[in-house]
Order: sequence, then structure tokens, then C-alpha cells
Amino acid sequence: MERLDKNTITVMGHLVLGYPTLAESIRTAEKYVEGGVAILELQIPFSHPTADGPVITAACQEAVERQHVSLSDCLGALQTIRNKYPQQEIMVMSYVNRVYAYGLKKFTEAMENLQIHHLIIPDLPVDDPHSSLIIHHSSLKLVPVLAANVSDTRLEKLLAMGFDFFYLMSDFKITGSTFSLHPRLQRVIERIKQHSPDIRIGIGFGISTPEQARSVADAADVAIIGSALIQAQQKGVLEKYLQEMIEIN
Repeated sequence: MERLDKNTITVMGHLVLGYPTLAESIRTAEKYVEGGVAILELQIPFSHPTADGPVITAACQEAVERQHVSLSDCLGALQTIRNKYPQQEIMVMSYVNRVYAYGLKKFTEAMENLQIHHLIIPDLPVDDPHSSLIIHHSSLKLVPVLAANVSDTRLEKLLAMGFDFFYLMSDFKITGSTFSLHPRLQRVIERIKQHSPDIRIGIGFGISTPEQARSVADAADVAIIGSALIQAQQKGVLEKYLQEMIEIN
């Protein structure tokens, strides 16, 4: 994917629906869009988000344990955001038990009605047999979340499955950690692009500075930012931070 504006970085911005309140999370999503975030990654909160670091975990716990945000509440928030921004690309992130507790068929139908085309479930490998239930019963595309040590055999298997967006972890860590790009990532990226140049690749986990976002943009298509955006929101500097992260000076 080629950026149309060479002076910007394509950013996928993560936020937790329901944090600090449901209404405020909707306003935050609006700030993301108005600030130039190309892809919204909207997380349905879960009390024990195993792939996430302390910032996102605390946000999830606030949403679930104190705000008592339900999955139905999240769908309502998504509808509000979709109504205001009908053309905005949105990916939904959830942990697998929230999806199955709500009801797989009901959940996938809701995603389709909201024109959500990509679903990220970090604790459900996309090549797990249960994933086929999502793929075969809806128009949703799952997003593989891969580390740099993915085997060549598994990568070839995933490429053959037709995914059009790959989420690569910058290194072996949890979200919000210090940033580094694992040396093997370039090899993984080259193989994906060799298979199909149209597959988009996002890199996340630990991006917090414009320099880090630039290094990701040089290697892949999308810089995925989460914990740092939540911290900027908490400090009251979200709009300024977004401008610094997206615009290349």
C-alpha cells in the first residue's frame, strides 16, 4: 500500500471502548478520525487482556469493572461512530470468550451490519479450527497477529489462506513496552509482500515517538499505536500528539 501523502504516516489508532467512559471513548474515536488516524482499532474491553500491557489492561479493567460496559454497549458505540464516519476504516479487536459468550452468529452479523471488515482476536490463532467458523459464516476477515519468530511453514500456510492484513509485533513483548524492531521482521515482511504486494502490513507494540513511527512506516504500511495514545489522552495532549505522530516534518 502506497501512502497518498508522502508527508504523513499511516496510523492505526487503538482505543478501548468504554474508557474512561463509553461517551468519552466515542469522543476519543472522533478525535482520532479528525486527527488523521487512517484506521480505528476499537477494542471491546475484557477484564484479563493477556496480550496487553499495563496501560491497556488498566483501561479495560476500568471499562469492565467500574463502568460495567457490555458488548452490547460497545456495539452501540460502534454504531454511533459508523453513523458519523460512514467511510472510516474500522477494525474491531476482542478476546475470543467475549465473542463466543455473546454468540458467534449474532456477533458476526453485528459486525457486518456495522460494515466492519476486519476482526482482531489475539488469543485465537487464525489457523485454529474455531477461526473457520468466523471466516465461513460471515464476510469478516481475521487479522493474523504474528511475532518475528513465526516459522516459514506457518507463514506459508497463512499466506495461502488469503488474509489481506497482517499485524506484526515489533518484538517479543506486550503492548506499551519499550520499542524495538526485531531483525527478522524484515524477512517476514519481504515474504508477505513477495506473495502479494496488496497485502497490508501493520507493526505495533511499543511505538510512542515520531521517530519510531517513521521507522515502522519505512518497513511496513501502517504504524499501530495504542498505549501511547491512551497516555496522551490522559495528559490532555491527544490532538497535539496525533499531529506529531502522523505528520512528517
